[in-house]
Amino acid sequence: MNSHQQYLDLYEAHLSLLAQGSCAALNAPRAEAARLLALQGLPGRKVERYKYTSAEEAFAPDYGMNLKRLMPNVNPYEAYKCNVPNLSTSLFFVVNDTPYPAPACSRTLLPEGVIVDSLCHVAATRPDLLDRYYNQAAATDRDFRTGHDGVTLLNTMLAQDGLFIYLPKGTELKAPIQVVNVSAARMDTLSIRRVLIVAEANVKGSILFCDHVEGTARYLTTQVVEVFAGTDSQLNLYSIEETHSNNTRFSTLYAECEARSQVSVDGITLTCGQSRNRIDVRLKGEEAKAELYGAVIADAEQRVDHNLLVEHLVPKCTSEMLYKYVLDGKSTGAFAGKVYVAPGAQQTASLQTNANLCASDDARAYSQPMLEIYADDVKCNHGSTVGKLDETALFYMRQRGIPESEARLLLQHAFVNEVLRHVQIPHLYERLSHLVELRFQGELNRCKGCKMCKSPAEDRTK
Repeated sequence: MNSHQQYLDLYEAHLSLLAQGSCAALNAPRAEAARLLALQGLPGRKVERYKYTSAEEAFAPDYGMNLKRLMPNVNPYEAYKCNVPNLSTSLFFVVNDTPYPAPACSRTLLPEGVIVDSLCHVAATRPDLLDRYYNQAAATDRDFRTGHDGVTLLNTMLAQDGLFIYLPKGTELKAPIQVVNVSAARMDTLSIRRVLIVAEANVKGSILFCDHVEGTARYLTTQVVEVFAGTDSQLNLYSIEETHSNNTRFSTLYAECEARSQVSVDGITLTCGQSRNRIDVRLKGEEAKAELYGAVIADAEQRVDHNLLVEHLVPKCTSEMLYKYVLDGKSTGAFAGKVYVAPGAQQTASLQTNANLCASDDARAYSQPMLEIYADDVKCNHGSTVGKLDETALFYMRQRGIPESEARLLLQHAFVNEVLRHVQIPHLYERLSHLVELRFQGELNRCKGCKMCKSPAEDRTK
């Protein structure tokens, strides 16, 4: 299978159109990305980091692309109302892979100097920032002698625009920045999303990403997020996935962490089709810290795959991984986490945990925690469990009059609550806890409150 060839053909046939709809910073690395993609192709299951999810298979179908950068004929700020209740945020929308111009009200809570804008617009106003940071983390060979990541190469080759979030030195966000990614099309669509986040020294802030879909079309999304955390910065990133069975997402996050910085990534998958999430973190300055947390609820034939790498490159750094899966039906969950401790990276502390709860006999869980250590003064632990609900606890609760369905819900909710508790925004935690409860009850088929999520029958009842 050579599924990458159709994308190389598209690139060669429409190079001028790609370039016209983009900017110099994004155009510069295209040719090299195309050359490398032609050499190695898209990764299949024989590639170690893709052994549970084949990109070669996922990208084989023929999807449409918005090469002419046509804007949607609907204003998402008026049509879509998926912001978390009681949570004051600076709200921005990305429709398919196009950042939509934000109204003034979305910027009122942003401190002076903060930029949340499209990459192409920033290229016209602050090209120095893009030249310094764009494709710097993603271009790094992080696969240890196996070549660059093929999905990232495809993204770099075809990306025409993206979202840029810039937090200048000393910034403290008064409220989280919320980015709502909406997939909306009448045909099967491939979206090429690109996000660049730069937090300079002494920055504190939270950024929330929410993924939603409209309609029943098939969507394939490749998303590359580059994060640069400056000295003494504290950056919290949250991702909530509420899509549907026809949605396939390949998300890759690259983070570069300087001295005493702290980057926290919390991912919650509530509904999806196939979701593949890769996170690569480099701890480059002493006393840097990475916290990676994730909760997955899957049923039917949904597939969720997390592949994580934390590189401890200097002494005195800390990392934590905690991922919990609740799998029902014929769903599949996969976790592969690796902690790499470089020679000389003494006084490293790392904890890695993956726990899986299989609620049906047909559910499948794959777990692969790994340590690669080249230093002797370290404290590194990893663990993995796969099991079913505690029948003793279930029996105890039923003996005290709690119906079996409610008892199962309570036990499943308690299982993932350790991950939810890591969320630092109180109203967001409360909302997520409620959504998890609805999900276990089978009521969370679509997000609530959006015009796009309401059926015609629902609209008539309002």
